[in-house]
Amino acid sequence: MSSDRPRPRFIPPADVLPRPAPGEEPIVWFEMPGGLQVGLRPIHPDDRQALMEGFQALSEESRYHRFLSPMPRLSDRQARYLTELDQIDHFAWGIGIRGDAGAIEGIGVARYVRDTADRTTAEVAVVITDPYHGLGLGTLAVQALAVVAATRGIEVLTGYLLGDNKPMVRIFQGMGATFTHAGPGLVRAEAVLQDDAPGTLGEEACAELIRVAGRASHPSAPRSDDPDQRG
Repeated sequence: MSSDRPRPRFIPPADVLPRPAPGEEPIVWFEMPGGLQVGLRPIHPDDRQALMEGFQALSEESRYHRFLSPMPRLSDRQARYLTELDQIDHFAWGIGIRGDAGAIEGIGVARYVRDTADRTTAEVAVVITDPYHGLGLGTLAVQALAVVAATRGIEVLTGYLLGDNKPMVRIFQGMGATFTHAGPGLVRAEAVLQDDAPGTLGEEACAELIRVAGRASHPSAPRSDDPDQRG
């Protein structure tokens, strides 16, 4: 996942401002090359309403790139599937920024879903709200997923992409992925995780991502192999 582009800067917890309130759920913060500070934390069931509202804010093109078909709204069943996760076989980072009042505003989600037939493989999907396209958030999100996936025995990340989804194609190209035809206008990307791939964010950032992801693991949550959904 190497690149000559400037990389996000990890913000150690001790340097995060404003300071988190006691008992506040941990968030992993990064500063993007343009100065935008973004936080990553695992998605949980309480995010269902926010996720549905965020979906409605997406452009039709962003929805189509994410779900590979026209989708005017999320059903309750889909929203539950996307938020009620075991955080092991189905893991998701919520991506947010601080709003004017200090509250965290969601601007994206990145997830992997482990393949039930090959548990060393997982499918990746990322969506970023339209005003924040082009800032490198998709790359950061996939790198953060790779960090967690590597600790869960996942060795290969895949993605089903529309051919005109150039940002995701470039992200997978940066991971050394191979691409195969998967249908009209659709390609399947497959990237083998390299031993040093998570290290592109730095050891301190990786350790914090793993720590925060580990706090969210719920093995008793519903399984993530719903055949009617795509990760």
